Amino acid sequence: MATVNESNLCSVCNKPSARRFCIGCKKYFCPKDFKEHEQQLLIKFDNEIVRSHDEVLDQIQKLEKSNYLLLDLSDQIEKWKNTTISKVRRAAEKAQRDLIELIDKQRTTIIKQLEPITNEIRCRQEEENFVENDIDELRQKINEIQENLERFTQKDTTKTISIKNDQIDWNRLIYIREEQQNREYIYTKNIEIKGYFNRRTIFNKTELNVI
Repeated sequence: MATVNESNLCSVCNKPSARRFCIGCKKYFCPKDFKEHEQQLLIKFDNEIVRSHDEVLDQIQKLEKSNYLLLDLSDQIEKWKNTTISKVRRAAEKAQRDLIELIDKQRTTIIKQLEPITNEIRCRQEEENFVENDIDELRQKINEIQENLERFTQKDTTKTISIKNDQIDWNRLIYIREEQQNREYIYTKNIEIKGYFNRRTIFNKTELNVI
């Protein structure tokens, strides 16, 4: 508010010599109406500013006491954990079944490769029908099967069966992301929970409801 010397009409009662000027609404007032105008501003400030501020503060205090946000998001994380554990368990069980099936398959293949050699050895033993070349040839066949068997069972990079586990970034498998929405004077923060077990969002709440 400001006081002016020039004579003007009061914006309320239209009386002359209104010597009070409000720099907010840019209007002139007589002393009486000027006091009334100030009172109205105080009421407006209390109703629109102080009360709104107190309501927001009260909501924050209730949030701290109830811990609703923490419980809600923690519940989402717990559900994601249980779902992920279940999926990992099923994936491991499937890998076990696939491993047994593959081992049986390769064992059967080696047995089939060995069968004709076994029959030939028995036949030559019974008939005592073999010479040096036969021994060399049979030894070569047995050695080939032995090499296949060793590749099948050895623990190095040349073995025929291996377990491949795609690398997982455990720090990004599930994470909390805070998003800020900047405005002229006020900004809000959104919390978002992201889970990528199947490359999809497990939980996503936006706006002031609350990765």
